[in-house]
This record gives sequence, structure tokens and C-alpha cells, in this order.
Amino acid sequence: MTLECRLVKITEDGNIIGEIINISADESILGEDGIIDIAKLRPISFEPIKNGYHVLGERVGNAFKDGAALK
Repeated sequence: MTLECRLVKITEDGNIIGEIINISADESILGEDGIIDIAKLRPISFEPIKNGYHVLGERVGNAFKDGAALK
């Protein structure tokens, strides 16, 4: 999977903020419904404290719905 981003700004502390403008995905990571299957994708995340990469994948909540319940 490839994300094409547009640079929005670089903050004073060096954080880069971007906007995703296009997503391309190889067919090998799509489910039967044509949507990206997180288990097939096996995305990774960089953890800068110990300089490690971690595989992501476990769903731990629902965006917006869980946050709204906290109000």
C-alpha cells in the first residue's frame, strides 16, 4: 500500500503535518469485498524511544463512536 501525501506544514518542533491525497493498494492485500484487509497488509509502526518497529493489527476501538461515548 502506498499513501501519496501533500505537505501541509512543518511545526516549530519539527513535526511534519500532511494530507493524504491518494492511496494505492496491491490486490494481494484486498479482501473479498475489495477493501484493504489489515491482516493481509500487516502494517508496521516505528517506536522512537527504543528504535523499534512493531506490527500493527489488533482492533482496540471504533473511531468517533468510542470517543463520543466519553463525553
